[in-house]
Amino acid sequence: MFSSIEKSGSVQIVKRNFSWGEDLTRIIRVVENHFEDFNGNGFYPHPQEEGLQRELLAIPTLRDLGEAIGSQNVRGVAITDLGLSHLSEAHRNAVLYAIALTRGFPTSTDQRTKRVAWDVRAKKVDPQTARFTTFSERVGSAEMHTDSSFYPMPEEQFLLYVVAAARCNGGESLLIDVNDIYQELQKTREGRIAYSLLTTREVPFRVPAVYAAGDDKVEYYLAPVFHHDGGLKIRWRYDSIMKGLATRPDLSSPELVDAVELVNEIVERDAPRFQRHLPDDTLLWADNHHTLHGRAVYTDPDRHLIRIRISNTPNARRIGPSGISAD
Repeated sequence: MFSSIEKSGSVQIVKRNFSWGEDLTRIIRVVENHFEDFNGNGFYPHPQEEGLQRELLAIPTLRDLGEAIGSQNVRGVAITDLGLSHLSEAHRNAVLYAIALTRGFPTSTDQRTKRVAWDVRAKKVDPQTARFTTFSERVGSAEMHTDSSFYPMPEEQFLLYVVAAARCNGGESLLIDVNDIYQELQKTREGRIAYSLLTTREVPFRVPAVYAAGDDKVEYYLAPVFHHDGGLKIRWRYDSIMKGLATRPDLSSPELVDAVELVNEIVERDAPRFQRHLPDDTLLWADNHHTLHGRAVYTDPDRHLIRIRISNTPNARRIGPSGISAD
């Protein structure tokens, strides 16, 4: 399915070497048959998603692509020249939704729109009505983070598709393996103390306003930063933690703040990282429990990516926002 280009740490960069053929039309037809409302071309977690998944996996090219992504034994796979750039927005997002279904169950962690395919591009923000925004709504850099860190069940995986890369020589995609963060923390006594504290102490992760159920309610979720469950995993978003501690000062302490600041310094400056400018029509798959992701600074307001988060658990059995009636 792929021609290997290079491997950088735990991330594989490959190029598509197959033809979609008639299977592209078949994928779009199957998805369209299951959705009466495309939800602004963002779709939603389908109530019969397991049946839809089985139907899509019967399409050979799509099935083989999903298996190829999962067989790389890495934390991330960047597939260039995916072959979707000629499609309309609705058809492109339908194919991305289908690809996500081959890896698990696409979620909607946005309680307002219920969209699965989320636009990552800058929005104009009125400073007079500014709220706690998320990285996907603004230009500039995105600090290293894990998706859905402020929800009970962060998705295990996510996809990012590059519709239009930044034309300003910025906006590189970044990934950091949690094991590299651990190794950096073990180098100093302060780092070992911070790791121990953030493994045993729960911190409040505040929910950004764009994902919250309402504007008049401050929402947060309590969880440790590091935990062991099938290997070392991480839940991280610095601004969400700091805003959560400001909301719940009773949970804060100088030692805890120092630990959070030290980890932030390591993930933003010291830990080795994958850093690449991904071109148009590239699909990035990444592990959301074992890696942090972010982006370098950019200024081009036309940069546009599509993000889909993917749970290993069907939406009907998830805890917390998922976009279906089970919540």
